[in-house]
Amino acid sequence: MNQSKSTNRGTDTRTFIKILYWAAVICGIWFAYLNIQPYAHAIKIIIGNTATDSTLLQFIYSIPLIGPIAATAGTALHWFVGLLIWIIVQTIEVFPIILKRDRAFMKVLINKAQTADKFEIKDNDDPTLATLKRWYNSFPTLTMTSARNLALFVYAIDFCFCALVYPPCEDGFGQLMFILASGQWGQIDWKNVTLLLVTLFAIEAIIKLIFWLGEIAYFMKSAHSRQA
Repeated sequence: MNQSKSTNRGTDTRTFIKILYWAAVICGIWFAYLNIQPYAHAIKIIIGNTATDSTLLQFIYSIPLIGPIAATAGTALHWFVGLLIWIIVQTIEVFPIILKRDRAFMKVLINKAQTADKFEIKDNDDPTLATLKRWYNSFPTLTMTSARNLALFVYAIDFCFCALVYPPCEDGFGQLMFILASGQWGQIDWKNVTLLLVTLFAIEAIIKLIFWLGEIAYFMKSAHSRQA
C-alpha cells in the first residue's frame, strides 16, 4: 500500500513537471514572437529612413491589385529580415548557456585545463611571447571565454536595436545620460524600459528554466526507474 502511494505521488510529481516544462516551452514561443516584432519594426524604420522616393512607393501601393501585394511583400520582408537577425542574435546570446549544459563537453574542458602544460610568463619575456604564452595557457577554456565575450558584444547590439523601438526617454541616448546624471527619474519611460528588459532577457531566462525543468525530469525519471 505504501509503495503504491509512493508510486502515485511520484507519477503526479512527474506529470506536474512535464506540465511546467511544456508551459515554459509555450511561453518561450510566445515571447519569441513578441521579441521578433522590435527587430521587424527596427528594419522597417531603417528601410523607411533610407527610402529615396516615398512618393513612388505610395503610388505603387495605390495601384489596385498590385498595391496590396507590394505592401504585403514589403511587410513580409521586414519580418523575414527581422527574424533572421533575431535568430542570429539569440543564438549567440544563449550559446554560452547551451555549452554549460553539456556536461561531457564541460568535463573535457575542465580536465584539459587542469592537466595541460602551462608556460611560465617571465618578466623579461618579449611582449609577443608573453601574449602567446597567455593564449596557450588559457586555450582549454578559450571556447567558453570567446562565447561569453561574443554574447556580451551581441547584447550591446541587441540593446541598440531594442532601444530604437523602445526608447527609454525622448531625445536619444544623450538625454538619457543627462537624466541619469541629474536624477530626473520622472522623465524616463518606464513602460519602454520594462519592454526593453523583457526583449533582452526573457528568452534567455525561459531557456534556463526549460533546461532546469528538463534536468529535474531526467533525474526524477532515473530515481523512480531504480525503485521500480
